[in-house]
Amino acid sequence: MPTEHRKRGPELEAAILDAAFKIMQTNGYDQMTMAQIATAAHTNKNAIYRRWDTKMAVITAAAKRYFQSHPELVQHELPDTGNFRNDLIALMQLPLPAIQVIGSHNLKAIALDLLPNVSSVKFDFLNDNYFQRFLTKILAHAAARGDLKTTPEHLPAAAKGQPTLLLLSYILSERPYDQAAVQSLVDDILLPVLTR
Repeated sequence: MPTEHRKRGPELEAAILDAAFKIMQTNGYDQMTMAQIATAAHTNKNAIYRRWDTKMAVITAAAKRYFQSHPELVQHELPDTGNFRNDLIALMQLPLPAIQVIGSHNLKAIALDLLPNVSSVKFDFLNDNYFQRFLTKILAHAAARGDLKTTPEHLPAAAKGQPTLLLLSYILSERPYDQAAVQSLVDDILLPVLTR
């Protein structure tokens, strides 16, 4: 009887991360346990805890691995259509593939898991994320075209934080975040706030 191949090193890490992502999609992040991940990866919980100390850390690494292996789901190019409204729509569409793959319920559970510890996160969640970095450049382009009444540096921080906060509000409420939502957010909130 052949002995089962025992995974080690990078092969074991890949098995753990793949198992975690699959279990999240099947059972939900809130129901997922380290024991389930270990069983699915044919290892033990200690092997997981040696690498990641929390479920959040595991699923963060698992999502990173998944999206690295599916680059078509991640848009890295700055929206630059030559039109401020279209740039904002393109910006707010960026999370759509990730939301479809991970699921609104899982994103809400992850966000709720993260929020109690948000003060210990090593970056400014509302200002240091790709939404805000892209928005800064989109605003600069819009200002150069004369599309803004207020220069980007004089816009209130609360106005510039709107994309992140709006997305978070949709995640926490589990409202459908789709193309219709994106257009409504841009036309009813972002454009009025950013062009006032």
